[in-house]
Amino acid sequence: MTRVSSLSRDELKTRRKTLRRRRRVSISQALWRFWALSGLTAAIFWGATRPVWLINSSAQINVTGNELLSDEMVQSLIPMTYPQPLMKVEPEVLARQLRDRAPITGAEVTRQLLPPRLNIKVQERVPVAVVLPVGKADSSDTQYLQAGLLDANGAWMPLASFGLGSASPQLPTLQLRGIQPHYQRYWPQIYETIVGSPVAITEIDWHDPNNLVLETALGTVYLGPYSPELEQQLATLDKMRNLPNQLTDSEVARIDLSNPDAPSIAVVDTANPESAAPASTNSSP
Repeated sequence: MTRVSSLSRDELKTRRKTLRRRRRVSISQALWRFWALSGLTAAIFWGATRPVWLINSSAQINVTGNELLSDEMVQSLIPMTYPQPLMKVEPEVLARQLRDRAPITGAEVTRQLLPPRLNIKVQERVPVAVVLPVGKADSSDTQYLQAGLLDANGAWMPLASFGLGSASPQLPTLQLRGIQPHYQRYWPQIYETIVGSPVAITEIDWHDPNNLVLETALGTVYLGPYSPELEQQLATLDKMRNLPNQLTDSEVARIDLSNPDAPSIAVVDTANPESAAPASTNSSP
């Protein structure tokens, strides 16, 4: 067996002193680091709350990612009183409030110290159709969407959403009249089909749920109640592109595609312009 030599009393005493000294040094270093970090944090906070680190006006709010909304519009929708200490601004709260108040799908807010400012990056809702007002005679007791704008997903926005500042965008050319709120869920499919139509469509009238009416380059088109046959109906309309070679615009009262397999055209009676006589037609190109 290996024999372990015993330590003398003086050696044990020396070791204990060394351990105590190392412990004191370690504690001193930890305390120094703590106080240094606390002091640095306090200094940063103190400095950041000085007048030089204030947001004094909306001019210190930098907006990016906006193409339809003006900078002034985004800045005006930020619920902030001036002057505002930069470090007291809560970016996540501002981003959420901006999403709730503006026609945007996403907002990111960050603070910048030098120079002091707020940077806001937004992702806008893009309007694709103008919702027209419905007359009192048509509305009766039925509830329709108010005049405004719709995006491709069916989200409604007030007309004033994009109306502030010199960067006001041009409104969409597609117009929608008389859509009821519970039909908004169908709008994404309708819009996708409308956009893909080879025949230009300028207006959709849906104030009568039993008859979806389109204003197209070939005339007024009756579709009957909205159904998944919309794509087939528009394909049939595309096959009727030679219609202007056969009838003038003033002669076509309406095109009925409620049955896309048997389309018909109502022709204006020249002897009695207020009447329209139905005429069958084929869908050959």
